[in-house]
Amino acid sequence: MKKSLIASGIIATILSSSVIADSQKRIVENLTLTAGQSLDIKFPVGSVDIEVVDGDQLEIEIELKPQNSNWNSWFSSKKDLSNIKLDKNINSSHVTLEIDEDDLNQEWHIKIPRSAEIDIDLGVGSVDIDNLSNSAEVDVGVGSVVIDTDTNDFKRIDLESGVGDTRISGFSGDSSQKRQMVSSSSAYTGSGLYRIEVEVGVGDVKVSN
Repeated sequence: MKKSLIASGIIATILSSSVIADSQKRIVENLTLTAGQSLDIKFPVGSVDIEVVDGDQLEIEIELKPQNSNWNSWFSSKKDLSNIKLDKNINSSHVTLEIDEDDLNQEWHIKIPRSAEIDIDLGVGSVDIDNLSNSAEVDVGVGSVVIDTDTNDFKRIDLESGVGDTRISGFSGDSSQKRQMVSSSSAYTGSGLYRIEVEVGVGDVKVSN
């Protein structure tokens, strides 16, 4: 009896692992950006981690899996990910990347050239930008935004959260914060070149130098 239970458990584990592996997809692409091109990212649910680097190469890595994917999800129906592709719209001024799939959790890992501006439109999830040294515009429905920069070269920073907290820290110019009931807004004015605009419906926003 014990052997049967152990065998059943092993089979269940193998089946579960197999289904989870089959229901995940990894997309990896590299693009070359010119000095005048900005990056636009759009998708419904997931996370974006962006690292700003030297050079002209845009490195893209995306992990896709169904939102209900977990260790015991082998009883659930599988979603076929084989036909899902990264939609790209490229012109002289913009590179737009999009995977418009509501029932997927998407984890984006991006390395972007320092010369490119960033525009992100995310429904639900988190945005994390490291070493930002250009302009950025981020719009998140529900989630969080964290931006770290190693430069003070910003003319304007505007943060808004409908329900949540906003915070600007580490800059040498004039900054302010306003709170009304559950909403928050923060602003910074400096003498630099770049701008940051972040709007979150529900969640927190933090920009630090």
